[in-house]
Amino acid sequence: MKTLMISLILSLFLLTSCGNASSPDPINFGSDLCAHCNMKIMDKRFGAEILTGKGKSFKFDAAECMFEYMKSNNTDNVTYWVVDYNNPGSLINALKSFYLISLKIKSPMGEFLSCYSDSGAANESKSANGGDVYGWCEINAKFGTGK
Repeated sequence: MKTLMISLILSLFLLTSCGNASSPDPINFGSDLCAHCNMKIMDKRFGAEILTGKGKSFKFDAAECMFEYMKSNNTDNVTYWVVDYNNPGSLINALKSFYLISLKIKSPMGEFLSCYSDSGAANESKSANGGDVYGWCEINAKFGTGK
């Protein structure tokens, strides 16, 4: 009976530790380091994360660092997350997000790239700051792998 109980507990532990994670690990601003450039992630208006199917997270100080990381690393079976510029520190699904490149909004890596949860927010920021709005496919083709 004791062996059965230990086996059950170990099985439960393995199932929960190796299951697919569907939500990102929060970025610890001021202490986490960028997986691409190794800079400390400081600005809560910017940031990104790649989450593997096994729950391992790779955090970035800006979306452009995530795109650079994607060029030289296997990013199959992952989810992409970016910080919503209008909700600092809040990670949103990168594939459903909209991106503004505006010379009036300087991102940590100097690419002037900010991320928004919907097209209305991106276009509102464009009206105030100028620039161009892109969806995932267009911004990934411009900065990333085009996947």
